[in-house]
Amino acid sequence: MLSITRVIYLTIKNNCMDNTNLLESISKRLGVLIALHINDHSENFSIAEGVELLTRFGLSPTEIAEILNTSTNTVNVTRTRLKKNKK
Repeated sequence: MLSITRVIYLTIKNNCMDNTNLLESISKRLGVLIALHINDHSENFSIAEGVELLTRFGLSPTEIAEILNTSTNTVNVTRTRLKKNKK
């Protein structure tokens, strides 16, 4: 797993952006690290829970699929079902 320092370094190195965008990008990546940490320590962490959590952090379906090791289609279907269940 990437360290927080490494994630921040890669964010700064790969993105020439103003401070606001930089902070938002770092915040997003820290959120992902937290989600991954939770995932590593939860035996019953389902795809649906992962999709819901990572969606709250503002990740795209493609990014979520890569993190959860599933397809983008699965993520999109899960997001749609989660939206329907909230109504």
